[in-house]
Amino acid sequence: MKNIEQLATKFRKAIDMALEAGEFAGDSIYRRFPRACCGDTSDLLAQYLLDKGIKTEYVCGTYRGKTDGNGQSHAWLMVDKCIIIDITGDQFNGRSTFLNYNKSVYVGQGDDFHRLFEVEDRDIHVHQGLSALGGFCAPRLWDLYSKILKYI
Repeated sequence: MKNIEQLATKFRKAIDMALEAGEFAGDSIYRRFPRACCGDTSDLLAQYLLDKGIKTEYVCGTYRGKTDGNGQSHAWLMVDKCIIIDITGDQFNGRSTFLNYNKSVYVGQGDDFHRLFEVEDRDIHVHQGLSALGGFCAPRLWDLYSKILKYI
């Protein structure tokens, strides 16, 4: 688990450096990192870990605490069905509903924050890498990935 935490931290730092350098200025979504970037970031981190020989599962949970029926989703990775890898949880900092979660890198067992999100079996799938995403997603994510790798 220590190796995974080191790799996740290294990847998050590279994203932060790339963002600061303006690498994502042309991407309408990723230029706001980490806000609303958890799905893309989970895909990117999954590729990085896969390149290091670590297979992950992509998890997407939904918070349904709002009375209007609308939910808030959040995505992260998981290893061995129990170890969470989340490098965008800090997007919820300053939001009391989400426990003012401020961890930019979290690797560990389920915690109170991640338990806020309902996850069903259909919300979990083995990540096969960026190329498996195909269509519109893969080229954009490969471009982001190459920009991030320059800072590792």
